[in-house]
Amino acid sequence: MSARDREGGTTKLMTEQTERAGHIPIHRQIADRLAEAIAQGDYPPGSPLPSEARLVRELGVSRGTVRHALSTLNSRGLTEAVPSRGTFVRRLSPAKIEFRRRVVGVVVPSVAMPYVPAVLAGIEEGLHAHGYSMLAGSNGSSREQQAGRVKRIVDEGVSGLIVYPIDYEPDPELFARLSLGGLPIVFIDRHLIGRPFDAVVADNVGGAFSAVTHLIAQGHRRIAFVSTDNLTTTSVAERIQGYEQALAAAGIAADPSLVFARLRVGKTWGDDYRIANQDNVERIRRFLARSDATAVFALHDHLALEVLEAARALGRNVPRELAVAGFDDDALAGALSTPLTTVVQPRERIGRVAAEVVLDRIAGRRTEVARIVLPTRLVVRASSVTSAPLEAMPA
Repeated sequence: MSARDREGGTTKLMTEQTERAGHIPIHRQIADRLAEAIAQGDYPPGSPLPSEARLVRELGVSRGTVRHALSTLNSRGLTEAVPSRGTFVRRLSPAKIEFRRRVVGVVVPSVAMPYVPAVLAGIEEGLHAHGYSMLAGSNGSSREQQAGRVKRIVDEGVSGLIVYPIDYEPDPELFARLSLGGLPIVFIDRHLIGRPFDAVVADNVGGAFSAVTHLIAQGHRRIAFVSTDNLTTTSVAERIQGYEQALAAAGIAADPSLVFARLRVGKTWGDDYRIANQDNVERIRRFLARSDATAVFALHDHLALEVLEAARALGRNVPRELAVAGFDDDALAGALSTPLTTVVQPRERIGRVAAEVVLDRIAGRRTEVARIVLPTRLVVRASSVTSAPLEAMPA
């Protein structure tokens, strides 16, 4: 029987039932008949239920009644709503989760990236404290690579998944399908807007606000923001928000000409990364040459290092002619000839908290979607002040 035939037969049967059982609320009748159809295999695990519009049309009821019925099925744990796609039958009942291995999959960018080891250390510590192990892998740089590598990890029988999603096209449908299968998923560093997934992130808004406020306190009014072009990534959007809020709080009008966000996200390390770095430095040099900015807040420390190189190429002294601040506090930040003012992310803590959240999900202790924002702090160094005693300020 085709899906269309199944839908037609099921909705016809529901119509007959609603006519005979007027004493039962209509939404309950619809929910009960759909639940029976699911139990009989008319709608296999992972398959979509009839759309709201189809149910409204064939049952002759209001859209509100249909939504109430579908919400009832969701609350019973039989189905799950996927935004913009519809309602789907769950693949696994929550009870089956306990039979999976005591292993959590972790998907991150290349471990060669400077911030990844600390995050992994935090995750591993949090998991081991509760008798779980970690199975880690790289997510690649495209939807296809991410999907393939996530599938390989999930096929190992992991009990949950911690994901640092890729930039540009994170593929929320991939994670929605896994969630429908009963797999707990927690995102780190960034979250997916409008998607019901747990996330553990740094306070990007507060961190950026503190860095830009510090530059303003040094007397700067023409403060540039240098960024990659992945502006829909939530961590990037939040840092822009913090930058703009700091300017507004100081009564400084935001100037779009001071925002340079045309750099591509680095996909690899090694020779390709060095070539991209040289291209970024030249593009930043050209931006600074035509700009009257006296200070720069960079999206992250690697871009801040490229800003420092571009300033040297222009013969501008840092910090007397150009103050620079970054975000992350990578290992090199404090060891440069002009140490970098930057925002410190609690990387290990992000990992530990993400481990706690996914384990709570696995054990059924957490039901509400959580977005946990962890505090950052600003470390002031020589790149932003002419005299630079070490100083730490809460963000």
